[in-house]
Amino acid sequence: MNRHQRRKENKRQSKTALIQAELIQAIKVHSSGNFLLAKDMYLKLYAKNNLNYDLIRHLGILYQDLKDNEKAYNFFLKAIELNPNGYEAYNNLGAIHVLNKNQSLALKCFEKSNTINPNYVPTINNLAGLYHRLHDGNLALKFAKRSISLQPKNILSINQYAKALVLNNKIEEGIEIFRELSKNNPERPDFKANLATALKEIGNFSESKKIIDEEFAKDFKRIDFFAPFASDKNNTLEEKHLEYYQNLIDTKELDNEDKIIIAHTLFGYYRNKKNFVKSGRFLELSNKMQYQLKEFDLDKERYLFNKIKEIFSKKNNSTLKNHDTSVKPIFICGMPRSGTTLCEQIISTHSKVSAAGELSDLIKISGLENIIQSEKEKIDEFQINLQKIEFIQNVRENYLSVIKKFKNKDTVYVTDKLPHNFILIGLIKLIFPKAKVIYCKRDPMDNCFSLLTHKFVDIAHQYSYNQKLLGEYYLMHTDLMEYWLDKYSDIYVLDNEELVKNQESVSKELIEYCDLDWEKKCLEFHKNVRQVRTASIEQVREPINKRSIGAWKKYSENLKILKSSLKNSKYE
Repeated sequence: MNRHQRRKENKRQSKTALIQAELIQAIKVHSSGNFLLAKDMYLKLYAKNNLNYDLIRHLGILYQDLKDNEKAYNFFLKAIELNPNGYEAYNNLGAIHVLNKNQSLALKCFEKSNTINPNYVPTINNLAGLYHRLHDGNLALKFAKRSISLQPKNILSINQYAKALVLNNKIEEGIEIFRELSKNNPERPDFKANLATALKEIGNFSESKKIIDEEFAKDFKRIDFFAPFASDKNNTLEEKHLEYYQNLIDTKELDNEDKIIIAHTLFGYYRNKKNFVKSGRFLELSNKMQYQLKEFDLDKERYLFNKIKEIFSKKNNSTLKNHDTSVKPIFICGMPRSGTTLCEQIISTHSKVSAAGELSDLIKISGLENIIQSEKEKIDEFQINLQKIEFIQNVRENYLSVIKKFKNKDTVYVTDKLPHNFILIGLIKLIFPKAKVIYCKRDPMDNCFSLLTHKFVDIAHQYSYNQKLLGEYYLMHTDLMEYWLDKYSDIYVLDNEELVKNQESVSKELIEYCDLDWEKKCLEFHKNVRQVRTASIEQVREPINKRSIGAWKKYSENLKILKSSLKNSKYE
């Protein structure tokens, strides 16, 4: 290298070092929360060098903080183009997909990041968090443990580990970790929010309420405490609270997910206060915003339902080998919000029954991946696989290995109350011919209204936010159930209204159907201290009541489209 070349190289290195120093300063400003100044600093650097991986990635992070996910996404993509092994950028891109509710793409990005660098803790935590959202307890715990092993003192890793424990029915252990996290990190109220939620799941409403009320009093502008505080029938919001949150819905600074939470919370608040006009207005607003996040393709469901009937109309002469009978499944299914949690609570109060809650394992083991909005290719593959005796045998054995984890030394039966297993009743009867299958049925308007008023954690149930689609989907469900009930005479139909009117006689009939001896404590299901994670968490801690029957009538004016969608049907 000659003198001229050396000077040129030294100048280039000096320029690079200067830009790097300025970038470090800009990142410090960004980390302090001064986003506008950081933006100005980043863009000035970008004008000098638009090929710097770290700069472009941090520009993406900034735009994500500014709620401009589209710009953030584009900068992360550019960072990956510059550095195909940029595991940090893949992780950032996955986080954007999580915000956009595209979980499959998020998973691909996180997996790519993890493949490039298996020890990058932010990605490992994101994988644990995503599997938590997907209700996959095993993988959530696997990645949470991995994160803890790499950084035992990382509070985010500890938090993910505690959440994974709760998901895996180790809730007492998870609660103790949340307590410790909250105590040692008072500046992180989100840890207290996790603690309050876990306490609620085991029925400790008083301590959960105490945490929520105290945190809301400290800072009423935190949405994670506003929602549970306002949902409490015993609490009243001040005018300043209502004005702040109602105005917040119209601001551009807040992302759509938070706006939906606020609108849905105000619907519930005004319902509790008997102001059904305002309540109905916020119900319509929250559902409209929720459905705008992602439309629902009803044709996909028609294809699945029709294909299921076609598959199981054909005779299957498969002969399975004997299987382990030390654990016996009880399947509780039906439309969501049809009383499946109440049914499980009653049955699992019995000394011979353990509750597994909503298990998605049968769907995954079958290869369908999703039971809602399943892809045509997966459905067709499922049809082909059902012709193979080895496949059917494996589905059964793998499922049994899952539910075995939930039984204890005294129990024989394990309940699986995933509502949408109603689609897979044919598969259930194929792998467990003598399985107990309980179909929970509710008045159509009551059931559909309950769905309209419920905010699901994931985005799979988008049909429930559009009244026309909801009515059509409900009728598709009843049509499929008529097919199953005609095909299998041993399915038990649990009528919610009948259970409410005649609790003891129906409960006895239910227990008898499960081949169990009657135990009087099944009438006191609300005293069952098992963990409950569904929206019925509070209802099942109370004795049976009639409050939800006909509740939709107070919102009759808001439900004209739903009523029309169900009109002239025999299910109305």
